[in-house]
Amino acid sequence: MNQLQQHLLKTYQDSYIVILGFGREGLSTYHMLRSLWPEKDLYVIDQAAGGTKQNDSHLHPLLGLSAQLPEETVVFKTPGISPWETELQAYIRSGKILTSQMNEFLRVYRNQVIGVTGTKGKSTTASLITHFLEAAKMPCILAGNIGKPVFDIAADIHEDTTLVVEMSSYQLETVHYSPHIAVLLNLFPEHLNHHRSLENYLLAKAKITQFQSENDVLIYNKDSIDLELVASNSSAHKIPFSGQGHNHLINEVTSLHTVIKKNNLLPAFLVLQLFKVDEATLLSAAKTFQPLPHRLESVGTFQQLTFYDDTLATIPEATIQAIDALGKVDVILLGGYDRGIDYRKIVDRVISAHIPQVIFFPSTGQKMYDLMKAHYTADNLPQVHFVNTMEEAVRVAYHFSNRPGTVLLSPASPSFGQFKDYEDKSAQFVYWIKKLAHTSNEP
Repeated sequence: MNQLQQHLLKTYQDSYIVILGFGREGLSTYHMLRSLWPEKDLYVIDQAAGGTKQNDSHLHPLLGLSAQLPEETVVFKTPGISPWETELQAYIRSGKILTSQMNEFLRVYRNQVIGVTGTKGKSTTASLITHFLEAAKMPCILAGNIGKPVFDIAADIHEDTTLVVEMSSYQLETVHYSPHIAVLLNLFPEHLNHHRSLENYLLAKAKITQFQSENDVLIYNKDSIDLELVASNSSAHKIPFSGQGHNHLINEVTSLHTVIKKNNLLPAFLVLQLFKVDEATLLSAAKTFQPLPHRLESVGTFQQLTFYDDTLATIPEATIQAIDALGKVDVILLGGYDRGIDYRKIVDRVISAHIPQVIFFPSTGQKMYDLMKAHYTADNLPQVHFVNTMEEAVRVAYHFSNRPGTVLLSPASPSFGQFKDYEDKSAQFVYWIKKLAHTSNEP
């Protein structure tokens, strides 16, 4: 029995356990708890009542938290459930226990954890850190928001294992423990429908360092006023970094890997310096790092056009970074689901980068175009195309782009609306690029 199992068994042996949300992490929590208590009644609250799919007579779907729950109740909240939901707020006020996978995991393993968070770039940074640790022959595991629930790795953890954990704001909002090494990359308005305010979002992110002591380390981006404030309230040893700084090693790597951003490499290198990994090892490893899918990923060159998939750029700041990384963009595909954020920054960057062709998806595409017309004269505007499908968008890109040229899908908005999710949007992008490469490029 591993340390996490021992902890859970001891702590919740006599508890009435509710799993709130039954997606990937909810299922992972269920499997862990069921391994400890084969006959214990477990309860699930989920819109789809997914618990019944387990064919388990001891797993009971409930309708909601409004049910009368015993005093010894503990709720394991999954990331997709907002703590600001009315019933959950009432449950919290009742004084009963609210926990999560990330909270229990940190409670047991925090001294072995490198936690990485930020609005954008956390998956790439966590992957870089893991890649470098592996190159230095150090035992490590990557988990968390990047796709592997932390409960799923407990059986593989040893005393010398370094745990690199990507932490979303959804996962951090329930924790009462912080990792030994915390990495704070950036903070932009995001997920406000879940957190209900920018202040709540910042407070959730700040939990990655809130419970650190002077024996812990906080690596943070000092270019952000918000993160400077978070750092000022932290007890940890602080190591700031800046995207404005220069480093010969960073410059050498980014000259080879134009799609790896400096603000991902800098904190990764700072983490590895704590492990006393030499520069030669870092440089060698950086050359072999493969960018993650949908993050400024090259789809290939067709009809003298190089296409880049940056579908996960769902806020203006991420799209701006993509434009800056590529240097020259001939066609950009923008727009998607409207969360009510300000798009002035991306409009300004598209104009200043002199991108000649812009393809807009609804509904934020219209908002961006309205901002363009309001703040720039007709002489400064790019050629604009409004589309409703990915097929239309790719046809327009093939027809209007200069050759050789670069086509960038970096929407600055979520993919919901015309697409199921970002994976659907990306898959359609790749499909139509290849399909239309061998047919007429008439729009």
